[in-house]
This record gives sequence, structure tokens and C-alpha cells, in this order.
Amino acid sequence: MTLASKGKSLYAILLSATPTTQDEKAASELAQWLKEMSGAEFPVIREGGAYQTSGREISIGMTEQFKRANLSEAKLDLGNEGYAIAVSGETLYLWGGRLRGPIYAVYALLEEDLGCRWYGWHGANSSAIPCVIPHIPELKVRPVPRHFVPVLEVRDPFYYDVFYDVDWSLRNRTSSLKVPIPAQWGGSPEQTNDGLAHTFHLILPPEEFWSKHPEYYEELDGKRQPHQLCLTNPEVLSLVIARAKLILKQSPTARVISVSQDDGWPLCQCANCKAIDDAEGTKAGALLQFVNKVADAVVRDFPNVKISTLAYLHTLVPPKTIRPRDNVVIMVCADSHAWSYPFLHVSETEKFQKALKAWHAIGANIWVWDYTTNFSHYPIPMPNMPVVTPNMRFYINHGARGIILQGSYHTLGGDNAPMRCWVWAKQLWDPSRDTQVLMRDFIYGYYAEAADPIWEYNNMLWDIWVDNDRKPHTLETPMTINPLMVQKIGGIRYGPNSAAFLSKEFLKRADSLFERAEMLAKDPETLCRVKMAKLSILYVKICQGVGEVADNEFKPGEVVKTRSIESIAEYRRMIDELESIVFYGGHIGAFSERDEAIKEIAKWRDVLTRF
Repeated sequence: MTLASKGKSLYAILLSATPTTQDEKAASELAQWLKEMSGAEFPVIREGGAYQTSGREISIGMTEQFKRANLSEAKLDLGNEGYAIAVSGETLYLWGGRLRGPIYAVYALLEEDLGCRWYGWHGANSSAIPCVIPHIPELKVRPVPRHFVPVLEVRDPFYYDVFYDVDWSLRNRTSSLKVPIPAQWGGSPEQTNDGLAHTFHLILPPEEFWSKHPEYYEELDGKRQPHQLCLTNPEVLSLVIARAKLILKQSPTARVISVSQDDGWPLCQCANCKAIDDAEGTKAGALLQFVNKVADAVVRDFPNVKISTLAYLHTLVPPKTIRPRDNVVIMVCADSHAWSYPFLHVSETEKFQKALKAWHAIGANIWVWDYTTNFSHYPIPMPNMPVVTPNMRFYINHGARGIILQGSYHTLGGDNAPMRCWVWAKQLWDPSRDTQVLMRDFIYGYYAEAADPIWEYNNMLWDIWVDNDRKPHTLETPMTINPLMVQKIGGIRYGPNSAAFLSKEFLKRADSLFERAEMLAKDPETLCRVKMAKLSILYVKICQGVGEVADNEFKPGEVVKTRSIESIAEYRRMIDELESIVFYGGHIGAFSERDEAIKEIAKWRDVLTRF
């Protein structure tokens, strides 16, 4: 089909006389990007007016022309977010499911048939959209007739880089708990504003209730503590139900509310809670019984809202007899695998996968909360790209209908974060897609003329994982931990000074590659992207020298001596460069889940004064 020629459109975009708001959004996006590609204005017209159809239309949604075409694919159930593309004569038909289906049909056509890309974060000091839009004045397309329905209802690359970016989410077909897609464009599985997880203290704040009602909170070793809730106290249940309803009334677009344990503290061990947990063989016993009662009360007023809770730490294993209600979502957290063995397939460790299979066996609505970063060192190179996607497929095969991939969630500057977000967005939509093919697509689109050395660097990371993997894998590989992988790449203590692969040889080669990439970058925006990627190597080198000294205690005024500081001037230069990236590259707020970046830099500078 020739859509445009010599700056003139040969097609019109056709809507029904009464299109949905999703159809209108789809038509607007299609017209915008086709013009960007061809220079031609594509008229958006509605049926029933003066326009006479010619057969050369791009029909979006349930037009009368679509109905008359009597396409066999029209009978497909595309669910909420599926889409379909079909051709009849010279007319192209795009339609989809109840929420964002038509929008996704448009973006599938633009991306998969016409070669458009929308990669991600573009830098705080640039208005350039990081995309690749082919310039094709003679705009021809051979569309592939197809339909697709995603298996996952939640598809969340949980990184700060793409939080709140509605356009990025729509274009890359994610369905995130943090992206507030407007209801007129289909909405999202949006949580309430009161938190994604660890919400007990938000629903019943101790500062409001503890002094007068310590019995509302957990009992540990015979004493009440102002942390978790007492899950068998009837007053607590009534208050939580009332507060949940109030929160939902104040959050009319929310589809999920979290009623989940706070982080770190064990759950209540009072006699009543303990009796339920002992009978059910898990700390999830009293929790799930409590959450079920909240769900039963909430469903009457909010039938389309789900109550989420955590299978996490003490509550990972499901109860023996209590079953979650249909409107309850169990977020099965991969902490027992990912925190200790971030570079192994989930099938290589026992605890998490057994729990996941057990929740699946009792019919739970499962969303998996996975962890894809080092929370103590966000910028550190993470050679885990080979394992994250096979793990996704494992989760889906065992009941997951939502996946959250938590990375550097409150700051920019995570290792390869823009690439991770884009690659995983594609695979959360279609888990069959190949990781390295997508990585190459991203790198050569995002880094443009500087891509060659960046690609080589990422292949170096990939090969580190491959060189230490010593067995073939399937989704159901027997549970055998690979000790070589843990030793050479890292386990629970993975850090700049403990990961064996972060050697002088590795860092020297990486330095050389980033130096080449900086020389190849032709504009400030590309250079900024290269610098953001280089942050990982600068951070490791500083941590291995200045950082390891700063992390040790020393007396005021003490002169520090260490063999790892070879050149004070060189470390000062590296800290200066890293600090410039922190500010120019988007105001990176932290290098870890706890510490502020600016305080860490100040600590490093202080150490340098002691040599």
C-alpha cells in the first residue's frame, strides 16, 4: 500500500460517526507519526459526513465500513488490550480490545510494520524525544495481517526512568501501576495513591492510633509494637475496611488497593493470630483471612477493584486451607531468589519457585514482584540480562498474570536503565521475543553513531554470564545452584569490591569502549546518553578506591593509607566527572536505596583530603 507520495497523503483515517475516546486517540497518534514519516497530512474523518469513502482508508475501531467488510477476524475476542490488523482490498483495518486495543493496533503498525521506535528517557536538559522515525516521503507499507492478545494484565518495568510517562507507556504497550493513563485512553491497573505495597502503616498510621490503641498493632514476645497490624482484632478489621473504602472514593480511577504487611517486621504473634498461622502452616494464614474479609466488604461498593497483598518474607508460603477471594491479588515476591542469586535462573533455586507453584495450585490471582537491580549499588554493572526474560516465562507458565520488574525505582542512574525498560517492555508484551535482538535494536537506535562500542560493552557483560554458566536450561531445570556463577559473578554480597568479574582488566576495557563512544557522539544529547551509561564504570572504580576507604571508620584527622589509591588527582578527576553526570544527566538522586548521591560524593571528597 502506498500511503503517501511526494508530500501528499493517498489515504484518509476513518472513524465511526460516534468513535470511542480510544479510537480518537489512536487516529490522532497515527496521523501525527505518518506525517512525521512522510511530510503528508492525513485527514481524520468520521462516517456520516460529506466524505465519500473510496476504499483507500485506514479504518480504526468499529466503523460501518469495518462491519460491512465482514472480516473473519472480526469475531475474535481481543479482551481488554489485544489488537488486530487486517486488509481487505485497499483498505487497512485496525481495531482492538475494550481498553487500549485500537491504540495498540496503531502502535503495532507504526513500530512493527513501519520501523518507528520510542526508546525512552531523553535527559533533563533536552526536549528531544528519544525516538527513531524513518523519513520516507514515498511511504509504502506491506502490513502483516495479525492479531495479538497479551497474557499479562500488569506489564511493569518498574524504573524511575519511565514512571509517570504516559506517552512512553502507550507507545511501548506497558501496563504499569505507576503510570496514570487517563480513563479516556483506557486507564491502567492504577493503584491508589496510598502505596503499592507495605501499606499497613499508611492505612492505620501508628502516630494516629498507637497511643490510645496499642492493641491494634502486633504483639511480639508478649509486647505490643507499633509496626504491623493485629490481624485478628475486629476493630482493626472494621477500621481498615472503612479506610479502604474512603481511599477508593478519593481515588476514582484506581483499580487496585494494597492491604499488605509493612517491610522488615514479623507479623503479629498474639494468641489469636498465632493460632491461625500455626493451623495453616504459614504466617500468610492470618494475613489472607484478614485480606479476604476486607475484599468481601469492598467488593459490594467497588466491584472492579482488586485488593492486593504480599507473599513476601514471612508470608511467602500459601496457607493450607484458606483460599484467596476472586478479587484478591497475591503479589508473589522473588526476594528469596533474586536477593541471594540475582544471576541464576529461578528454576535453579528452591524456595521461591515452590511457593509460586503452590499459589498457582490453589487458584490465586498472581502478580510476580521481581528484583532486577542491586539496591545497595544502583549503577553497578549487572550481567543479568540473560536470566530476567527466561524467569518471566517461568512466572507466566506458573500462573502469573502480572509482572513487576523493580529496579532503581526512585532515581535515574541505574545500570543500563533506559535499555532495560525498553527491552523488558517488549518482552512483557510478547515474552517470546529475543533479548539480544532487542538489546541491539535499542543500542543502535538510542546511541546512534556511538552505538558500536556500547554494543561491544554490553556483549562483554553478556559473555561474562555465559562464560560462568555451565549447564543447559529449560523452564523446568532441576533445582541445582550453580556455585561457579555465584563465585564469579556474585550472590547476596554482590558489590563493587566483591564481584570477581569487576577486575582491572574488565574496567580498563570498558574505559576504552566508553572513550570511543564519547569520541563518536556527534551531539550533546547522544553524549549525555553515553555519559549516563558510563556512570556504571566510574562508580565502580571510585568505590574500589576511595569508596572502600570511606566505608571504613577512621578517626578525625587520621591520614589514610591504602594501596588502592594510585593517583589522588585521577580519583579527583573521576569524582568530578561523575558529579557532572549526576547533575547534567537528570539530577540523579541516589546511588542506592538508602543514600543520597550528593552525600556519597561529599564523603568521597572528604576521604581524598586525608591522603
